[in-house]
Amino acid sequence: MRRKLAGQGGLTLVEVLAAAVILVLLGLIVNAGMQMALSSYRAMVAQSETGLLLSTLADTLADDLRYAEVTVDGSGGLVRCGTDSYGEDTRLSVSSADGKVYVNGDRRLLPDGAYGLNGRYEVSRLDIAYSGQIFTLDLAVKEKDSTIHAETKLTVRCLNPQRTQEEAEP
Repeated sequence: MRRKLAGQGGLTLVEVLAAAVILVLLGLIVNAGMQMALSSYRAMVAQSETGLLLSTLADTLADDLRYAEVTVDGSGGLVRCGTDSYGEDTRLSVSSADGKVYVNGDRRLLPDGAYGLNGRYEVSRLDIAYSGQIFTLDLAVKEKDSTIHAETKLTVRCLNPQRTQEEAEP
């Protein structure tokens, strides 16, 4: 029986340990590569989502402001802006609590889903100026707790004629 056991080839303990160490090192390298790929994927998704939110917000605002009924004072300064979607005296604001755009303080301009899963994205800047039948929008969107952001400036021509305060009041 000793002859049978002595004739069979096998692995020594050192060879098994060396193979285990090599497998562990390969696993660590693959894990590090997967972590970098996942991080890169998340950054690309966040950049894409901020761009999408910015585009959606810009399109929505441009569509409403293009056909807004604008009332100006004697010097041409904006007094009131009314839209078909939100009625007379429309006021837009960004909530500091959740970073979403609200119309007249209580109605959301975009649904919750537009701001990403669990409100991951927020509007960091919304400035609207009016001069000579032209609205100028300055928008910025960012991912919460990140440096990823997108911003744009655009102009929208108001197609409805301006009214003065005297014309607007019956």
